[in-house]
Amino acid sequence: MSAFLEIRDLGFAWPGQAALFAHLNASLGPGLALLTGDEQRGKTTLLRLLAAEIRPQTGVLRLDRQDIGEAHAGLRPDMTRPALDPVVVADWLREQVPEGPARDRLDDHIDGLSLGEHLHKGFYMLSAGGRRKVGLAATMAQQPSLTLLDQPFAALDLVSIRYLTDWLREQSRATDRLVLLADYEAPADLAVAQRIDLG
Repeated sequence: MSAFLEIRDLGFAWPGQAALFAHLNASLGPGLALLTGDEQRGKTTLLRLLAAEIRPQTGVLRLDRQDIGEAHAGLRPDMTRPALDPVVVADWLREQVPEGPARDRLDDHIDGLSLGEHLHKGFYMLSAGGRRKVGLAATMAQQPSLTLLDQPFAALDLVSIRYLTDWLREQSRATDRLVLLADYEAPADLAVAQRIDLG
C-alpha cells in the first residue's frame, strides 16, 4: 500500500519540557489507522501537529504527497471551545457542511447519532457527549482527506458508539482518505490494520 500520510524525522517539545518526539517516523496508507500510547506520550499533540494547529520543530509531515500546512491539513473536531457556547447547533452545522452530497450525508449522521432533538439548542445546553456527536456528524459528512479523532467513543451513548463503529468500518475500505483514531487501545469490535504506537 502506498504512503498516504508520511511522518519523517519528526521532532517536537513543549517549552521547558523534554522532547515528546525525536526522529519519529511513520507511514500510513488510506483507510483506518490507530494511534496508541500511554498517558502523556503525545497522542493529542501529534493530532494537533497533523491538523496544522501547531508546527513541528524538525521533520516533515506530508498528506497525499503535500506538506501539511494551513491549506492542507487534517480535520480535528474540537467541540470544547467556550466560543461555541451561544451558537445554535443547526446554524453551526449549516456553516460547516456545504450544500450537496455532504449535506445529504449530514442528515444521515444526524439521524444515526440521534441529534435531531438537539438541533435547536445552543451548545451550552449540550452534554460533553452531545457536543462530541455534533462534531462527529459534521466531520463524517465532510469526509476530509485526513480525519483526526481523539478518543472518539468517550462520553457517547451505546447507540452512537455502534453507529460510529459501523461508519469507521466503512472508512477502513476508503482509498482516497484516512481516518486516524487516537486512544489508549484498539476499540472493541473494530479491526484496525494500521497503527502508530507511541509507547
